[in-house]
Amino acid sequence: MRQKSAGRSGFLLLLTGALLFSLTACKSGASSSTPSSDAESSASPAIMEIPTLPANTVLVTAPDASDFLIAENGTARAAIVIPAAATDKVKTAAEDLQKHLDTITGASIPLYSDSEEPAEEYRILVGPTRQTAALGIEQPTGYPEKEKVLLKRDGNQLVLLGNDDALYTGTQFAVTMLLEYLGCGWFGPDELWQGVPSHPVLAIGDLDVQHTPQFRSRRTQVLSQTPEVGVRWYLGGDSTMIGHGIPQIIPLDEYFDEHPEWFALVDGKRDPHSESWWQYDYTNPELAEEAAKKIMARWETNPNMTNYSLAANDGWEKGWCECETCAAAGNATDQLLVFANRVAEIVSQKYPEKTISILSYHNTFFPPEKTTAHPNVEVMFCRETSMTTPLDLDKAVTGYNSITHNTYTQSWLGNFQEFIEKASLKHVSIWEWYCIAYERASWADVPWVQGNVATRNHALWKQNGASYVYYDQGPASCHRETEESYPLRWPLWYVSSRGMWDGGLTGEQMLLDACHKLYGAAAEDMFLYYKALADSSEMCEGSSICWIPPQPSEMYTPDRVEIINAIIDEAKSKLDSVTEEQKARMENQFTLWNRARFSIDFY
Repeated sequence: MRQKSAGRSGFLLLLTGALLFSLTACKSGASSSTPSSDAESSASPAIMEIPTLPANTVLVTAPDASDFLIAENGTARAAIVIPAAATDKVKTAAEDLQKHLDTITGASIPLYSDSEEPAEEYRILVGPTRQTAALGIEQPTGYPEKEKVLLKRDGNQLVLLGNDDALYTGTQFAVTMLLEYLGCGWFGPDELWQGVPSHPVLAIGDLDVQHTPQFRSRRTQVLSQTPEVGVRWYLGGDSTMIGHGIPQIIPLDEYFDEHPEWFALVDGKRDPHSESWWQYDYTNPELAEEAAKKIMARWETNPNMTNYSLAANDGWEKGWCECETCAAAGNATDQLLVFANRVAEIVSQKYPEKTISILSYHNTFFPPEKTTAHPNVEVMFCRETSMTTPLDLDKAVTGYNSITHNTYTQSWLGNFQEFIEKASLKHVSIWEWYCIAYERASWADVPWVQGNVATRNHALWKQNGASYVYYDQGPASCHRETEESYPLRWPLWYVSSRGMWDGGLTGEQMLLDACHKLYGAAAEDMFLYYKALADSSEMCEGSSICWIPPQPSEMYTPDRVEIINAIIDEAKSKLDSVTEEQKARMENQFTLWNRARFSIDFY
């Protein structure tokens, strides 16, 4: 029979006391902003429903003559074929595939060059082989914005191919996609959190995929700190720079003595050393010329960079220039756009395909009053609003906020769309956070799951023209999170990462698929645990903004804790029906929840 990876549609969990029918939102904490009275509130479904997964027509464990047979009871029926002059990227991908197929099947799958003739009837063509060319299939090429992956079965040949130009790892991604279809999953660097199934008889049915990522650049701390996990989550893509990049090219210590006029005039003097958060005189044309020269030098040595970030120096409203020219330019966003436009005009003469980026963040959060953006200027929008409410609800939290020092008059979505329209933006990107323990250590041991909220936000950003997303999250020590945080954080980090690659699945579908790979017969029970965590987040109305979350007790109220405890009790009844490895994962999650309850009770 053919194994299909699909969940039961409409399955409901019913517990004693009908706990899961609770719609109680979390208690609101003290907030420096007040929700608008007409804002739509976030609502959670009154029932816990298991989503339906797309049918898996690739994995076949009881094949017939129409299927592509890989191995059968310890005997290889297929061989892997790579180009005779294969690149290192192709070799690595092919060896990865070989290792995993050997583990899955118990057979030794041979690897040949395309100049050899395998004895096996079925051939897995990895990379641009002669056989692939004979099928009329060409390897995708080009950089940037040309990332593409191909998986195609044609009779007794299976093509795994992707764009490997520049920073791309398309062929490896093709291999990972196939392995995921076969039941593999990677949810942390520790072997316990890597699911590799056993199929002594393994075949492939239908397979014809041409995939381009939802966002052209997908970066988090997962990729930089644990690249072996990042590549499994399809992180990477185009090289994009984020952050406050002006001090890197115009450092204060190097330029102030010779060019004090390039720095902000505050209270009648230019003295950045007296400011905690100092700024430049963004309307100074000579500053723009020097910045352009420095940026082009950087692009010369790093041609894969697709942008340079000229986001204002970090800080709030203090330290901004008060000279007549800056005042005449308009608000802080206008001033920064004047600077970015001048730089973009210069660098675009030599690099017409690259962009200059600024941030919509803190003092430059609001739309410009007078200035439109140069066609080569990009604005990266920071999600400067609630961490729990889906952005597509267009919920406004108005008033002054003591964290950002901004006074909000409309929703984040309203500001986002108004900014794009007023600035006539051609290039849009997103900065997201969820480094939830960075500001509040109370979250270091408490789970947070977004689920569908993450993928709903992805869809909204894509619909409004965002080409890439950066998540400031992952196992970084400054976030109070390390590699050891994966068992607690993988549901948050994985959905964020995977959603940037594939816009065709909801966050809940991603979590359910992961649960099948991690927990076997207890998959649906464990999914309901993660869904209850995600519902607690979506229902929470506690004060949060940017990277600063509500307190754990504001999200996990007594009612929510009771619901989650009941789900865990139900899941524990399945411990005897799973493998020892699956049992170890489940017990790990239950232990982490018990530890979290201390922080929830205390904070």
